[in-house]
Amino acid sequence: MQGAAATAQDAPLDLRAAVRFALDHNASIASRQATLANDEAQFAKDHSTEYPPVTGLLENQLIKQSNASSGSLAQYGITSASALSTFSQNTAQIGTQWTVYNGSYNQIFAQRAKRQVEADRDNLRRAQQQLVQDVSNAYYTVSVRRENVRLDFADEAYQAALLQVARDNERVGRAAGVDVLRSQVNALRAQATLATAQSDEATARESLAQTIGAPPEQAFVFADALPEPALPATPLAELVTTAEANRSDIAGAAADLANARLANSIIDTDRFPTLQLAATVNLFTGLPLPPSGRGSPGFWQIGATETLQIGFAEYGSRHAQHRAARYAIDSAQTALDTARYAVETDVRQALRGAQTAASNLTTAKQASALGAESARIAQLQYKNGLISLTDATQAERDNLSAQNDLVNARVNYIDAVVHLRVAVGTSDPPAIVDFRP
Repeated sequence: MQGAAATAQDAPLDLRAAVRFALDHNASIASRQATLANDEAQFAKDHSTEYPPVTGLLENQLIKQSNASSGSLAQYGITSASALSTFSQNTAQIGTQWTVYNGSYNQIFAQRAKRQVEADRDNLRRAQQQLVQDVSNAYYTVSVRRENVRLDFADEAYQAALLQVARDNERVGRAAGVDVLRSQVNALRAQATLATAQSDEATARESLAQTIGAPPEQAFVFADALPEPALPATPLAELVTTAEANRSDIAGAAADLANARLANSIIDTDRFPTLQLAATVNLFTGLPLPPSGRGSPGFWQIGATETLQIGFAEYGSRHAQHRAARYAIDSAQTALDTARYAVETDVRQALRGAQTAASNLTTAKQASALGAESARIAQLQYKNGLISLTDATQAERDNLSAQNDLVNARVNYIDAVVHLRVAVGTSDPPAIVDFRP
């Protein structure tokens, strides 16, 4: 892991690369992946009990004896011929023994293990999606800080230009000396704001590196312009249908319902016969040493045992179990319906949020253009003595506010699109932040 992190330092990361790096190096994701692998192994073990085991036997027996097992004549010194023999036997055999249950307990154990695997996958997928959103937020926080630095550089230049105009106007008697002092204050404030913005950008970069599990000095690549992905043209009904098919929370609720129904059927398994099958195929039995034969032909055998056991007095216990199981089924069905409603609401709200963010972005672009033009005109008007320094400064403040609103509107729109993709159930986590056309 340290080697991978060291390699990443030499290669600046864009957003998609940062997401992939985070998915490979996040401790929580790694822990969930280990849990999933362990439960998958348990499910494979439980699932294998639903099928007949096939075992092979290779056996070699070698016995050499003298005056052993000679019976009651051994005390007289009389031994049988077999007591002096050397015995060797080789056997190869394949066999199986399988107990078949009607509504098998093995089946319920396997289904429970499968449900646990599905829950683990759901938790892993949710954790991955949350991590992608966290990385996206941290990445675009740096983008906002970078844009703030750019705007503060422009503001510093604007205030420096106003200061120079104030000094020129003072020399020709067009402005009072107090304008120079006020311009100097504004210029110093702009410098301090710029220094703070640069510090905030560095802090945001380190926070991004920490979020993905990289060293603080990790380099990143940022586009000069924030992306503006297009809104999906898919109708809302289709988005909801896609989400219901893709969202793991609905799949988990459906699995819980199936498990509850299976548990109800298991209650009556003792009323059905138990069938046990057994089969053996002896491939070879060899007796290589004389005076026995050199070998004997193989043999096979199969058998089946069926047992039916019926309890005549249950004292209401079975009825109580079925009643509890039906309540569990109703609860699981309600949970599934609730999950579907929640997914539909999530998709509706995510789409509405993205549409609203897109509309706000359009408005912010217009306000930004008007603010920049207003500040430019105000600077020229102050230079020609048409407006006061206060008016020129206010125009620049309004411009900065409009520019910051535009940056925030762009980031809010990106966040809304990311949320919509998560709500629809994008299966590939890096694809959530893939804004390539």
